[in-house]
Amino acid sequence: MYDARNDFRYTALFCEENIWWLARDMVARGVPPGNLQVLLFSNPTQSILMLNQRAAPVGQAIAWDYHVVLKALMNDAQWVFDFDTRLAFPEGFADYLRQSFPEQSLLPVDYRAVARLVPASAYLSRFSSDRSHMRGRVPASAFPDYPIIQAEGGVSPITLADYRDMQKELGDGSRLLPLQVLRDAADAGDLSGTS
Repeated sequence: MYDARNDFRYTALFCEENIWWLARDMVARGVPPGNLQVLLFSNPTQSILMLNQRAAPVGQAIAWDYHVVLKALMNDAQWVFDFDTRLAFPEGFADYLRQSFPEQSLLPVDYRAVARLVPASAYLSRFSSDRSHMRGRVPASAFPDYPIIQAEGGVSPITLADYRDMQKELGDGSRLLPLQVLRDAADAGDLSGTS
């Protein structure tokens, strides 16, 4: 069976870079940057529970310190592109949130997710990856075989550590929302409240 995620650059465990490249490719293919938004999920304890992730056994949750996906507005509908999900690529936004995260009210506070919503244009111009979070955790052979992503000249870089700090104001137009608020807006079909 054909899987569209194979059309894009991907390195396991480097979702922040995978999504940068995906956003870049989509803009190059004519998708307006204003129709794209990067979602980084984490929380102050950097331990969120996710469902339907390919790294976990089928039917079981996995704890990630963070996860990054791309949301796109296409044909008057919102879609999520997640290279690491068992769900469709892309999956409808409301369905993605419902099937990817346990009911937040049932979780201890330390496992409840917060979403950082980043305009794709800011992410593409300001994200700077040093890959330091993976050094010593995976072998060098597991790192991407392309150079690290650097912020465009003249703009202040924002690192993965900055994005993952769910209490930090970044000045890039991003905002923080508890996952439940994001899910409620998606379930209500609110295209403006999440973009």
